[in-house]
Amino acid sequence: MDIAVLFVNRKEAKAGDWDGRDSNDDAESVINALKSLGHNVTTHFVDANLYEKLNDKRKDIDLVFNICDDGFYTNPELEPHLPAMLDILKMTYTGSNYLCLAITMNKALVKKLLTYHNLPTPNFQVFETGDEPIREDLKFPLIVKPVREDASIGIRDRSVVSNKEDLLKRIDIVIKRYKQPALVEEFIDGREFNVGVIGDGNKEVLPIAEIAFDGMPDRKPRIVNYDAKWKENSVSFKFTNRKCPAEIPVDLKQKLKELAIKAGAIFNCKDYFRVDFRVRDNEPYILEVNQNPDISENAGLASMAKAAGYTYTDLIDRIIKSALTRKEEKKRIREVIKSDEEIKEKQNAPEASAENTSNSNNKVEQKTEIIQEK
Repeated sequence: MDIAVLFVNRKEAKAGDWDGRDSNDDAESVINALKSLGHNVTTHFVDANLYEKLNDKRKDIDLVFNICDDGFYTNPELEPHLPAMLDILKMTYTGSNYLCLAITMNKALVKKLLTYHNLPTPNFQVFETGDEPIREDLKFPLIVKPVREDASIGIRDRSVVSNKEDLLKRIDIVIKRYKQPALVEEFIDGREFNVGVIGDGNKEVLPIAEIAFDGMPDRKPRIVNYDAKWKENSVSFKFTNRKCPAEIPVDLKQKLKELAIKAGAIFNCKDYFRVDFRVRDNEPYILEVNQNPDISENAGLASMAKAAGYTYTDLIDRIIKSALTRKEEKKRIREVIKSDEEIKEKQNAPEASAENTSNSNNKVEQKTEIIQEK
C-alpha cells in the first residue's frame, strides 16, 4: 500500500517553545514501522505547498498518516487545517478530523463540554485580560495554563499558585507571552493517570499508565511541566516516570476506562487518543483529551500498547486498519446510495414511459379531431 506521511520539520522550526523537542522521532518511528510492514512510504513536510503536492499525487496515495500536531508554520492553532485540507482532497487519513482537533485544542471549551455531559473535570475560570474578578468558588491551590497550547507549553513550576498575588502574576505572564487567554483551574493534588484508546467503532482501552513523581523534591510541584516532558537533564524530568500498567484498584480502573471512552465519544476522536486524569480521594478528574498524542516509539501510547502485548509495529498497523475501515465504510455508504438511486430510476421509468405514451395518444386524437372539423 502507498502511504504518505505528513509532519512538520521540527529541526527547522523557529516559532514558539522548541527547547528539547526539536526532533522528528515520532515521524521516524512511524516511517520505519510502515516500511517494516511492507508499505511504500513517501514523506511530505507540512508547508504552504502541500496542497498542490498532494493534489498531484493523490491518485497514487492509498492512505495519509497524519503526524502533524504542530500545525502549519509550527502554529498549533493551524493544526485542524491539515485534516480539513485532506477532506477537501477526499483523501483517507489517520486520526481525528478537523472539527475534533479544533475543539480539543481549546482546553476551556473541552472543559465546558465535559461539564455539560456531566463528566468530572476540575473547577476552572478563563481570564482574557487578567482584570476579571476571581470567582469565589475557585479554591487554591490553582494551576495556570495557556488555553490553546499542548506539549506542556507554558506550564512551569510557578504555574501552580497558592495565593492571589502569584495567580495574577502568572495570568499576566501567560496572556502576554503566549498571546492568548489563561486557563485557571483547581489543582488536583493526587495521582496522575494516562488512558490510551485505539480503534474506531470497537475501541480498545489500553493498559492504564501512571505518571509517578517518586523522589520529586518537596520544593517542586508534582506536575508534568515543560521540563518534565522535554528536558532530559532537568530535575523534573528525572523524577517524572511512567509506570505501565499502573497499580490501581479494579473499581477505579473501570471508572477511568469508562470516562475515557465517553470523553472520546463527545469529541468524536478517531483511531488513537489519550485522556489524562488526576485522581484525589478515589475520584477522577479529566484534565485533557489529547486526540493527537505523541506516537513515537518511546512515548506513552506506545508503552501502553506494549503492556497490552503489541509491538510498536502492531500499534501502527492497528491505526492503519482503523483508518482503512472508515474508508471502506464510506465506500459502502456511497455504493448503497448509488444503488438506491438506480432502483428509484427504474421504478420511475414505467411511469415516465406511460406518461409519454398517453401524451402521444392525446396528440393523435387532437390531430384526428382537427381533420374531421376540416
